[in-house]
Formats: sequence, structure tokens, C-alpha cells
Amino acid sequence: MGVRAIQKVTVIGSGAMGNGIAEIHIIAGYSVAMVDINNKLLDKAVQKIESNLNFLISKEKLTEEAKDRALNNLRTSTSIANSVSDADCIIEAVPELMDLKKNIFKMISDHAPKDAIIASNTSSLSITELAQVVSEPHRFAGFHFFNPVNRMRLVEVIYGKETSHDTIATLMDLGTMLGKVAIKVLRDRPGFIVNRINAPLQPLWSAILDEGNIKPDSIDTLMKNHGAKMGPFELMDFVGLDVIYNVMQYYKKTLSPEWEPGKFISERMAKNELGMKSGKGIYEWKDGKAIIDTTQTTDIIKPIDPLAVVLNESIRVVKEKVAESALDIDRGQEAGMNQPGPFKTAAKLDHKELSHRLEWLSKTYNLSYITPEPELTDGSFRSFIKE
Repeated sequence: MGVRAIQKVTVIGSGAMGNGIAEIHIIAGYSVAMVDINNKLLDKAVQKIESNLNFLISKEKLTEEAKDRALNNLRTSTSIANSVSDADCIIEAVPELMDLKKNIFKMISDHAPKDAIIASNTSSLSITELAQVVSEPHRFAGFHFFNPVNRMRLVEVIYGKETSHDTIATLMDLGTMLGKVAIKVLRDRPGFIVNRINAPLQPLWSAILDEGNIKPDSIDTLMKNHGAKMGPFELMDFVGLDVIYNVMQYYKKTLSPEWEPGKFISERMAKNELGMKSGKGIYEWKDGKAIIDTTQTTDIIKPIDPLAVVLNESIRVVKEKVAESALDIDRGQEAGMNQPGPFKTAAKLDHKELSHRLEWLSKTYNLSYITPEPELTDGSFRSFIKE
């Protein structure tokens, strides 16, 4: 099935990700059925979509006529069986619970056409394991959008063990038709590409919090002074320390024990001090803003440190053949995180300094996982960019 054969799309789940996925499809002209467990949730999701479309009109990025056409492409339902019976592509976007997703995919598989593509928007769970409950698992893949879907430009298209090349090609084309930067994830590994390459930053920031010698304010101020929209600790609070905690627990099981959430984060979890959502986390929050002492600064942590960590993991991702190329990693980081690509940025820098910083961070915070890869130490990672 080519992308032109896809006309009807069913989105399972109407939360932030689900309604965002539905929105971009109806704007692109696809007929969409959005499914959830009750009409109250669906009505809320439709209101959110309408609000987003009205915002686009106010910015002159959409006309009233285009809004009407988009909304006419949308229907809602509380029945998975009915909604997938004539679908060409089904995209699941429900909470990250393996058993819940498996139950839904079994139902989809029982009622959808046998040639319909079935995809999961999971950001972490194994595509191969999810595919076990689907008949014809060659048509099952990951289709991972980034939040908020209507603004973030990236979608990762992920192979499971039995996913066919045709299924991946169709989803790659669909992603492009939706206006996204679509990149292939060749192996079903934890974190896929973009979340994976940024993952080692979490145990580093956690270790710095536990040590307590450097104030988070000073690091956040340093990074924002060098162009970051948010410093790492402000971002952790913004995302939610509960989310950070759960992500670290996942990577602890799947990548390395060094992702064990530290004492600081664990204590905040126990106190329900989760960041912006609770009004307090690493920082106090007021009116949606973290109270950060911008007079604080540090020369212990360097602006290149996060880049060195991300580049090091990116080198691993290339060597493990998770990504098709270093270029795809750069494109993914730019489109999914709004940050410069690690390879093309580091290619202009002194690799010895990057390696030195990783060695120092690794020894100082007892994190062997961020020991520099040989290709970073000798600078040969630059050859990955030319391949």
C-alpha cells in the first residue's frame, strides 16, 4: 500500500498526542476517526482541535474554508471495532502501558482490514513486543510524533523485528505528506533515536543535584546565556519530575543501571513536588514560570558538556545501526528537540576538548556510561558525516 492509497485514518486515543495526530491528518485532507472510551473525552479533544485551528486562522496560516474542510474530515467514536473496520491506517496514542496497548492492538487486529497499516505512537515501548498480538506483523511499525504534534516537526518511523520495508516506506511518505521530517529507526532499541541520544543527560543532571555543589540556577543561567531556551533543570521541572523519574527507571532496566533516579529526584517524587505542575520541584514556580536566580553562574560545567554527552550517544546509535546515518540524527535533533545537530556542530569543534570534558564528567560523577567512545577521542566520528 502506497501513501496515496491511504485515505481513512483511525487514531486511538484523544489525549494531547491523539488529538494532535488527528489534527494534522485532517488538515492534510485525510478522513479521520478519533476514538476514546467516552464522549466527554472526545468532545474535549474536538474543542482543542477547533481552538488550534482558530489560532492558525488568527495567524493567517489557515482560512475559514480550510478549517471547515478539516473539521468535516473528522468523526469521533467510542467503538474501536467500528472505527477500524474500513481504515487504511490505524495509529494508537494511548498511555504508555504495555498491557493496555496490547489489548487495543489485539482488538484492532481482529477488526481492521488485513492490509491496513497498524502503528504505535509509543515513545519507549518495544515495537517488536507490541506486534506480537497483531496478525500480519509485517504491517506493524512505530510512528512516533513529538509533543506538541502540531508544532514539533519530527516523526520517527520505527522497524519492529518483522516490519516490512513497504510498511516503513508508506509511513515515511505519510509523515512527509503531513509536513514532518520523517526519519527511519532501523532497530527497535530503547528510546529509538532522539530520546535515546538525549537520555544520558538525565543521570548526569541527577548526579549534579545529588552532589549539591553546583546550584541548578547557575547551570540554567549558563546554558540560557549560550542560546538555550530553557536550562536543563528548568526543563526537567517543566516536563515533570515524575516523567523524568519514570523515564530513568525505564532506561535503568533497558540500557544501564546508572539511570537509577537519584536521591534528590526520588525525594521530590515522595513529596509530590513535581515541578511546574505542582508549583514546586527543583524550583518554585509562579504564574507558569520558574523562579531562577540569574545572578548565579558557574565555570565548573561548560556550555559544550551537553553537546559532548549527546554526541557520544549519537556515535553509539550510528555504530549500533539504529539510525540510517549521522545526517538523520542531526535532522532528528533539530526537528524533535529544536537543538543543533550534534554531528555537524561538533565537527567544527576540538574533539580533544569534547573527549576531555566527557572523561572529567564521567570520573567526577561516577558515570561510566558517558566515557567517551573511541571515535570521539580520536575525532574519527567526523567520517560518519561523510558516509
